[in-house]
Amino acid sequence: MGRRAVFGVLVAIAVVAFTWFSSEKQSVPVTGRTQRVAMSDTQQEQLGLQVFDQTLQEQQGAGNVITTGPQYAQVERVAKRIAKVGAVDKPEFDWAVALVHSDEVNAFCLPGGKIVVYTGLLGVAKTDDELATVLGHEVAHAVAEHGAERILREQLTQRAVTAASGAFADDPQRYQQVAGLLGAGAQVGLSLPWGRAQESEADHIGLIYMARAGYDPPAALTFWKRMQRTTEGGAPPEYLSTHPSGTTRIKQIQGWIPEAQRERTQHDEVEGDVAA
Repeated sequence: MGRRAVFGVLVAIAVVAFTWFSSEKQSVPVTGRTQRVAMSDTQQEQLGLQVFDQTLQEQQGAGNVITTGPQYAQVERVAKRIAKVGAVDKPEFDWAVALVHSDEVNAFCLPGGKIVVYTGLLGVAKTDDELATVLGHEVAHAVAEHGAERILREQLTQRAVTAASGAFADDPQRYQQVAGLLGAGAQVGLSLPWGRAQESEADHIGLIYMARAGYDPPAALTFWKRMQRTTEGGAPPEYLSTHPSGTTRIKQIQGWIPEAQRERTQHDEVEGDVAA
């Protein structure tokens, strides 16, 4: 390895170490994983509210926001129960849910507790239990602060690539070649695996949340198997995706079902005591 390359690597290590250790350290609910994030809770919540308001304004202008009817009642009912569980870990969140008319099979929860559901999802999540699978997963992303964690890791990756490539700044062609190779390697070797790990963690936390809310954990298997059939043939190989493959996801959920069932049993016992 040439002197320039060694210097670039040393600079990259120093930049990454400084950024990493100056970030906030905390634990993820349910899994207990230690993480670091780039934004404060207030910054995340402000960003989430901004995106939520912008989304509603755009969709209201197109006449796509649904506020009545059986679909809205279902979404509000399930979201309220999942949010109540999420609020135990994030009591400062100001929870809200919106239903948007769209064929897109999707839902998301923004930092701060703002949930958006597209009607296309309700054609795949056919029951309250299956809808709770998705909302538990999305709420888990927000509660676990995956967005802020992802921003930090993207910063780390970009700064490392820039620092390492900087050793060749006086040779533009070589600089572009090195930056391109390092960027591609970081994407496949770091960014995509990080994304898959977050998705799996959201599956795990979401499964626990739906159980704590009184929903049936095995419904998650029914839902994701249906989703796998829906997207079959159109997904890239797992190592080139931000999401685990359908097969991997289902296998992982099967492993977490016993834990979730215990949470469901505790919920039912508490509800039974309250009813008595």
